[in-house]
Amino acid sequence: MQSGLATITIADDGYSEHVAYELSDQSGLIFARQELLVRAKGAKNVHLSLLTRRSEHAIRIGNIEAGCANFSILRDLSGR
Repeated sequence: MQSGLATITIADDGYSEHVAYELSDQSGLIFARQELLVRAKGAKNVHLSLLTRRSEHAIRIGNIEAGCANFSILRDLSGR
Protein backbone atom coordinates (compact mmCIF):
# COMPACT_ATOMS: atom_id res chain seq x y z
CA MET A 1 0.00 0.00 0.00
CA GLN A 2 1.21 3.47 -0.88
CA SER A 3 0.31 6.66 1.01
CA GLY A 4 1.07 10.35 0.74
CA LEU A 5 -0.31 13.72 -0.29
CA ALA A 6 -2.30 14.44 -3.42
CA THR A 7 -4.39 17.15 -5.00
CA ILE A 8 -8.02 16.33 -5.66
CA THR A 9 -9.56 18.40 -8.46
CA ILE A 10 -13.27 18.60 -9.13
CA ALA A 11 -12.99 19.30 -12.84
CA ASP A 12 -16.72 20.12 -13.09
CA ASP A 13 -16.02 23.50 -11.46
CA GLY A 14 -12.20 23.68 -11.32
CA TYR A 15 -11.97 23.47 -7.51
CA SER A 16 -8.94 21.71 -6.03
CA GLU A 17 -7.58 20.98 -2.58
CA HIS A 18 -4.76 18.96 -1.01
CA VAL A 19 -5.72 15.65 0.62
CA ALA A 20 -4.02 12.62 2.16
CA TYR A 21 -4.48 9.23 0.51
CA GLU A 22 -3.75 5.53 0.82
CA LEU A 23 -3.65 3.57 -2.41
CA SER A 24 -3.47 -0.10 -3.26
CA ASP A 25 -3.81 -1.53 -6.77
CA GLN A 26 -6.87 0.30 -8.25
CA SER A 27 -8.60 1.65 -5.14
CA GLY A 28 -7.84 3.45 -1.91
CA LEU A 29 -8.88 5.94 0.75
CA ILE A 30 -8.92 9.73 0.74
CA PHE A 31 -8.73 11.73 3.97
CA ALA A 32 -10.17 15.24 3.66
CA ARG A 33 -12.88 17.60 4.88
CA GLN A 34 -16.32 15.99 4.83
CA GLU A 35 -17.68 18.84 2.68
CA LEU A 36 -15.02 18.27 0.02
CA LEU A 37 -15.68 14.54 -0.10
CA VAL A 38 -19.44 15.04 -0.48
CA ARG A 39 -18.84 17.62 -3.22
CA ALA A 40 -16.44 15.28 -5.05
CA LYS A 41 -18.82 12.35 -4.79
CA GLY A 42 -21.55 14.40 -6.50
CA ALA A 43 -19.25 15.55 -9.31
CA LYS A 44 -18.97 13.84 -12.69
CA ASN A 45 -15.28 14.50 -13.31
CA VAL A 46 -12.84 14.15 -10.39
CA HIS A 47 -9.04 13.82 -10.68
CA LEU A 48 -6.51 12.76 -8.07
CA SER A 49 -2.93 13.94 -8.72
CA LEU A 50 -0.36 12.16 -6.57
CA LEU A 51 2.31 14.66 -5.57
CA THR A 52 5.10 12.15 -4.96
CA ARG A 53 4.70 10.10 -8.16
CA ARG A 54 3.63 12.92 -10.48
CA SER A 55 0.72 10.87 -11.74
CA GLU A 56 -2.93 11.76 -12.27
CA HIS A 57 -6.01 9.52 -12.24
CA ALA A 58 -9.70 9.94 -12.95
CA ILE A 59 -11.46 8.58 -9.86
CA ARG A 60 -14.92 7.78 -8.53
CA ILE A 61 -15.67 8.47 -4.86
CA GLY A 62 -17.54 5.71 -3.02
CA ASN A 63 -18.67 5.62 0.60
CA ILE A 64 -17.93 8.61 2.83
CA GLU A 65 -17.61 8.43 6.60
CA ALA A 66 -16.15 10.98 9.04
CA GLY A 67 -13.65 12.68 6.73
CA CYS A 68 -12.64 9.51 4.91
CA ALA A 69 -13.89 8.16 1.58
CA ASN A 70 -13.02 5.14 -0.49
CA PHE A 71 -12.34 5.63 -4.19
CA SER A 72 -11.74 3.65 -7.36
CA ILE A 73 -9.40 4.59 -10.19
CA LEU A 74 -11.32 4.84 -13.47
CA ARG A 75 -8.32 5.56 -15.72
CA ASP A 76 -4.74 6.84 -15.66
CA LEU A 77 -4.46 10.38 -17.01
CA SER A 78 -0.67 10.66 -16.70
CA GLY A 79 0.09 9.88 -20.33
CA ARG A 80 -2.40 12.30 -21.91
